[in-house]
Amino acid sequence: EKHSMTFDKSRKTILVVDDEPEIREMMSDYLRDSQGYRVLNAGNGREALDTMIGKEHIDLILSDINMPVMKGFDFLSEVRKSHPQIKRVLITAYNVEEYLELAMEHEVGNIFVKTTPFDFQGLSIMLENLISEDIFGVQRYFGGDTIRHSLKISRGDELHRDADRAISFLPKGYVRQRLGLVLLELLTNAVFYGMRKEDPKTKENWNYDFDLSPEEAIDLAVAYDKEKYAIAVTDNGGRLRKSDVLYWLHRQVARDGGGIPLGVYDFHGRGFFIARKYIDRLIVNIAEGKKTEVIIINYLKNTRSGSKPLCINEL
Repeated sequence: EKHSMTFDKSRKTILVVDDEPEIREMMSDYLRDSQGYRVLNAGNGREALDTMIGKEHIDLILSDINMPVMKGFDFLSEVRKSHPQIKRVLITAYNVEEYLELAMEHEVGNIFVKTTPFDFQGLSIMLENLISEDIFGVQRYFGGDTIRHSLKISRGDELHRDADRAISFLPKGYVRQRLGLVLLELLTNAVFYGMRKEDPKTKENWNYDFDLSPEEAIDLAVAYDKEKYAIAVTDNGGRLRKSDVLYWLHRQVARDGGGIPLGVYDFHGRGFFIARKYIDRLIVNIAEGKKTEVIIINYLKNTRSGSKPLCINEL
């Protein structure tokens, strides 16, 4: 895990809001004693609004979704209106896909999932990335023994080959089924939407015979250790928005009256859903107008089963 040289956790305050005392105290103790943050806590959103919001300096709120008195989405919506500078993370023990419509409505890009055992390291990385606003770089998810490789992607007609080259950097036995499909989707998004600004409705007429300039070329990074591997695809177009990703993910899980996904005939947006479906962790980092980075992480052992967190960070 990488720590910024200028990031002093002791000067940052996290408010933990959860109606279960054991969970609230467990997270508060970890963030205070192990991570060094100043930590406040409350039993529900109404208590936090009445006694802390506007009265205490708070950098980030970590709130449960299902609480009595006031639900987490309603609580964070009130916070966003009055104190938009406060970072917001929801936490749940349930399937995140059930909350995508609410996440889209309330512009919440980060939902952490309670697991057994609890993923303290994953929580720490998510919170530090948000508070420090230092979100880019695959190295943030690894320690010092990480092995890294990088590629520059510039040819429109060589994306299959580039995806295969990236996968070839991984040790034998690390590669999982459908990794090539996911990588090809992400590279296509970065090249044709991020940099070329192509219209998805005219995909059958796209020109693939081109070279991106060095400034336009897509960066691809591969890293792995004994626990996991990650591949990052970065473009300098910066055309993606958090609201776009939430919209596309929601379209693939929401159903019409006949039970058909709303996005089954969409021309665009299915790549993120495919990545989220087949990859253990999908992380989307956005600096609008400047840069978009998509990181996929697979764990080598089946220790991250169950629901997957939502990680969409927008500066």
